[in-house]
Amino acid sequence: YPASLTKIMTCLLTLEAIDKGKLDMNQAVTATASALEGLPSDGSTAGIQAGEVMTVEHLLYCMMVVSANEAGAILAEKISGTVESFVDRMNAKARELGCENTHFMNPHGYHDSQHYTSAWDLYLITKAALEHPMFMTVCDASSHIVPATNLSPERQLNNTNFLIRSGREYYNPDVHGVKTGSHSQAGNCLVSTAQHASMDLLCVILGADRIQDEKGIWWTYSFVYTDKLYNWAFDNFSYQVILKEDDVAGEAPVSLSSTDHVTLRPERAVELLLPKGVELEELEKTLTLKSDPAEAPIAEGDVLGTMTITLDGEELAEVDLLAFTSVEA
Repeated sequence: YPASLTKIMTCLLTLEAIDKGKLDMNQAVTATASALEGLPSDGSTAGIQAGEVMTVEHLLYCMMVVSANEAGAILAEKISGTVESFVDRMNAKARELGCENTHFMNPHGYHDSQHYTSAWDLYLITKAALEHPMFMTVCDASSHIVPATNLSPERQLNNTNFLIRSGREYYNPDVHGVKTGSHSQAGNCLVSTAQHASMDLLCVILGADRIQDEKGIWWTYSFVYTDKLYNWAFDNFSYQVILKEDDVAGEAPVSLSSTDHVTLRPERAVELLLPKGVELEELEKTLTLKSDPAEAPIAEGDVLGTMTITLDGEELAEVDLLAFTSVEA
């Protein structure tokens, strides 16, 4: 059960509607009684009332920063006419993204036995959302002020993700976004990203506990595990350049020419994320030619084969090999 991580999909579909011109970030939206109908009284909220007018942008901040359930429902109804038809769009988008273990029943994540997903599917959904620059702008805000509306004074929103809030015990300056989620059936959930040196990571935690230690301090383990995983990854992995574009990657025999071979180079540079301590000599590079020998004439840049790079039997990369020079017949 994803709880409020559901709102990542709601945010994605809202940003897509903006891209298609169906919505505008500065567009005023009036909260309707039908959108607010049936929302749980014990769910997370920004206190938005029926008849209240707020922009799409501020509804997104309410939904992603303080996890307001009503903001998700209001946006859903505005985009699709009804919350129910928006949920159909959510499930269609999940299928489009290749999610094989996901089914949504609402746009906010309140518990339903038929509302579920997986860590991998949430990665796919978040990865798609990250293609929209405004997504990270909103979900990485540690706080946000919503101006006074027709029914409410100014609101101060503080992010429920303590990893991105300076001064909180879990704060990690490398972490950015994305969304928290929690209820009794889902446990404590968190999707986040982190950047350090040249590495960009995305972490999904589902079903973590909240436990009180012997000193009486409560620890939310979605934050604890996320921090441990990022530190482990940054400490133990790094990117290494395996091949540069102008490297000699092998030779191909040539027939029908006075030249008996042509030098090969990779189509592109190959950079791999590897465990620290792995020596490049440990990588196995297997060259496979399209034809042996290759028949002249050969033009510079012709694809003559491929190189597969493996480590301990696991394939890490495959790259086309091109003729370094032309060969006349």
